[in-house]
Amino acid sequence: MKTLIKGATIVACDEQNTVIQGDVVVDNNVIVFVGNDYKEKCDKVIDADGKLLIPGFVNTHCHATMSLFRNLGENTDFSNWWYDVMRPLEAQLQPKDYELGCKLSALEMIRNGITTVTDLYMRSDICAKAFGEYGLRCNISIGAITGQEILDEKELDRQKSTVLKANPNAKIILFAHAIYSCDESQLAEVSRYARLHKLPLTIHCSETMTEVGECYTKYGVTPVGYLESLGFFDGTKTILAHCVHCDRDDVEILKKYDTHISSNPSSNLILASGVAPIYSFMSNGLNVCLGTDGPASNNSLDFFKEMFLLDNLQSGVLNNAKALTCEQTLKCATINGARALGYNNLGMIKKGFLADLVLIDLNGVNMQPLNNNVSAIVNSANPSNVYMTMVDGKVLYMDGKYTFDVDQKALFKECNERITKLKSIAKVN
Repeated sequence: MKTLIKGATIVACDEQNTVIQGDVVVDNNVIVFVGNDYKEKCDKVIDADGKLLIPGFVNTHCHATMSLFRNLGENTDFSNWWYDVMRPLEAQLQPKDYELGCKLSALEMIRNGITTVTDLYMRSDICAKAFGEYGLRCNISIGAITGQEILDEKELDRQKSTVLKANPNAKIILFAHAIYSCDESQLAEVSRYARLHKLPLTIHCSETMTEVGECYTKYGVTPVGYLESLGFFDGTKTILAHCVHCDRDDVEILKKYDTHISSNPSSNLILASGVAPIYSFMSNGLNVCLGTDGPASNNSLDFFKEMFLLDNLQSGVLNNAKALTCEQTLKCATINGARALGYNNLGMIKKGFLADLVLIDLNGVNMQPLNNNVSAIVNSANPSNVYMTMVDGKVLYMDGKYTFDVDQKALFKECNERITKLKSIAKVN
């Protein structure tokens, strides 16, 4: 089936930062034409006049089930939030809760123009199935997710098989939760498996000063230095989430490997973790991408907010308005995330690339007058401006409505009932 997206302002997110007025044609799930005045007949035509067409957002770090915990543990730092609020609630989670949380998050992400999610949580099979039901492209974790797992080749094979049985279209990513929750054997096994099977690898790293300080006290090195000493980065594509407290030596280490930084600015601000040195990472050639983190430490799944913060926090902290450009920031939300996850055909509007696309309506008071297309996306737009979300060539959201069957009221009711019960059992307010 051919779909013509006609008359859009196309923001390609390519090497040349191309912005053109024109047409995009999608054949099944692949972009087959980008240019002007497409003449051939198509099965479907989407009028994109007055709209920006961008690649779908790639969320490289999320814990979608945690939408159930949204707005709990406010005004607490990471340690108190994690140990006093989240862990008691997580201990009470039932299989249905993972489905509810992931479906709620999937709806929010689709509504907000996120087309790919990397989800890192327990019961990854249930999460994978939920994303598959709603059509979201997903990268699903296996590995040392809680730090309690006993890992070997057989166990990781089992985890992978369970995820792929639940959603054959899911991609696998190896996950070690963090150096403070995983032992050396778990870190080594997750890295070994990723290297052997040529799969990407991810971990929380240097998120808080407490984590860095405790690591230095225990091992005499930073978390990045400790992971290097274990051979964690050897021969693998590794995404390090947060990296708020990395120093020059850490940057020099990371430059030696195929490492990528997933920045989660909203979460880092809400939990008082700090502001990551994004300008330093990018100036040293490291690939920076974006994540929302879980909705419990962010309270939303809004990539427009993440882009705004990523860009403007660097300007404010460094007193340098040119620290990041809007073009760089938009790429962090799209093509950079795709590259970090190992896709070579995603995150750009280009012939041969997968058709994960988002239309942004310019007919909003916050978008006019339109003086700079890319700045408008990064600094002015919000989820209410998303007109269409397409994943793998299928329109999932259009003009305020989902294109698949979903009873939102029933879902909201179930989520509220479950979190009320979970809070009561866990004695969390």
